Amino acid sequence: MPKHMCQKCDAPLTFGTRVVQLLRGPWYGAETPAFASLLAEWHLPCFENEFPLKAQARLYKCETCGIEIKFGKVVNFFIIGYETDDYSTVAEQRGHEIYTITHHPSC
Repeated sequence: MPKHMCQKCDAPLTFGTRVVQLLRGPWYGAETPAFASLLAEWHLPCFENEFPLKAQARLYKCETCGIEIKFGKVVNFFIIGYETDDYSTVAEQRGHEIYTITHHPSC
């Protein structure tokens, strides 16, 4: 059974498929937070018609409270990229934006 499954249609997310991922991790100034844990993922078409995503480039601000994300703070966020193999977690070719970033656990 594949490790990566779409949360909407329950179909496998195969290598090279465009996906949306919900991740959690500390932000240390990089484009995307480091050491992210995969919380959920979807095929891009399964996700994009259901939920709006607001893109941000650095410096990131929490979508809930509007306060700038500080170095080392744990955040939840979405990315859009291409599915990797079963042994990798975070999608590749993510671009230069993350989506709908919020403090974790809450503001």
